[in-house]
Amino acid sequence: MDFPFIKEALSQLFSKPSCQMYVPDKTKEGAPNYRGRIVFHPDKCINCMMCERVCSGNAITHVIEKTPEGDDKVTRTFYLGSCTFCATCMDFCGHGAIEFTRDYHMIATKEEDLMVSGTFIKKAPVKKAPAAKPAAPAPAAAPAPAEGGKVIKPRDDGKPVQVPSKCVYCTICAKKCPAGALEVDRANKTWKLDEDNCVGCGTCAEACPKKAILMPGDEPVTEAAPAAPAAAPAPKAEEKAAPAGAMISPREDGKPVQVPSKCVYCTICAKKCPAGALEVDRANKTWTLDEDNCVGCGTCAEACPKKAILMPGDEPVPADAPAAAPAPKAAAPAAPAPKKEEPAPAPKAEEKPAEPPKPVQPRDDGRPVQDPSKCIYCTICARKCPVGALEVDRTAKTWKLDEDVCIGCGNCYEVCPKKAILL
Repeated sequence: MDFPFIKEALSQLFSKPSCQMYVPDKTKEGAPNYRGRIVFHPDKCINCMMCERVCSGNAITHVIEKTPEGDDKVTRTFYLGSCTFCATCMDFCGHGAIEFTRDYHMIATKEEDLMVSGTFIKKAPVKKAPAAKPAAPAPAAAPAPAEGGKVIKPRDDGKPVQVPSKCVYCTICAKKCPAGALEVDRANKTWKLDEDNCVGCGTCAEACPKKAILMPGDEPVTEAAPAAPAAAPAPKAEEKAAPAGAMISPREDGKPVQVPSKCVYCTICAKKCPAGALEVDRANKTWTLDEDNCVGCGTCAEACPKKAILMPGDEPVPADAPAAAPAPKAAAPAAPAPKKEEPAPAPKAEEKPAEPPKPVQPRDDGRPVQDPSKCIYCTICARKCPVGALEVDRTAKTWKLDEDVCIGCGNCYEVCPKKAILL
């Protein structure tokens, strides 16, 4: 009986091994934007635990131990064996405590080698509570500025402080708070901070449209006497100013004012309003503000692509006659018609060479014009159009505008990556 494997086994006993021990070359890194081994910076961590909440693989854990001084000793651990390297934790970390390197050498024989840990001391909120409580009633001291002005300073423990004279109680800060530590009552004009749940991440201050929240490092603010009640009759002045044809000025009570000559009724302001205080009817060209629900946050003015909404601090705008609006619509279809019909019977061979050198000119009625030489038909403009007035066919290389539906808001112009749309 033949046993060929015996011969092969004996020959391999005296030969060199066919594989070699893996020795990682730490001098080599992954390609740019490669998400490799995690580096944790405990000195930057504020223990908001946002990374643990968004981790899909539950690869982030923490342990808290009490120190003899009563502070919290926090040890945060990242287990690379469960990590999917999606970098969501890094994206949500607002203080840069999590970093993804280009180190791809993560072969290990022990589980401990796949652990990335860091320890830091977080001051116990109990010690800061006595100092925070006198600062908490600051919102109730809103009438004090009338006497001489009150200076509001940031807290030393990293938690937010409200500036009542600037706050419009729009609830945006409460909605953005990742820890649910803020409670805002728009009706009663109250702003409450949960000292135990607040982690001092500063998300509320970043989201506040009125900059009414102070964080460590911000300058102290001196409150001024509120004059909003005296400006209550401003809405009536707004209604009279628009038809007067002179100037449209911003209101003194902090609420928005529409500029009809600029407004294209695209409804973007109504969609962005956090209080639902705006109602825009595109068909009837109406813009209605709910005085009771409006909080004067200015989100509508920031979102308006035509800058057709005025807020306090804006310059007055001439009130042009809205009757001129339908004129461009009639001129738009009439303008291209004669130009195409007149040269049509003429020799077409002369027109074709003459068209390329002519630059594409914007229209007078505020509607977009495509520049075929720049357009790559990516369909982004059609997807971003709020009224669905654009139709782009990538295969056929066609770009069609619905004249009746287009409102000239300019969104297509702003999102075009190739600047192939003129206004």
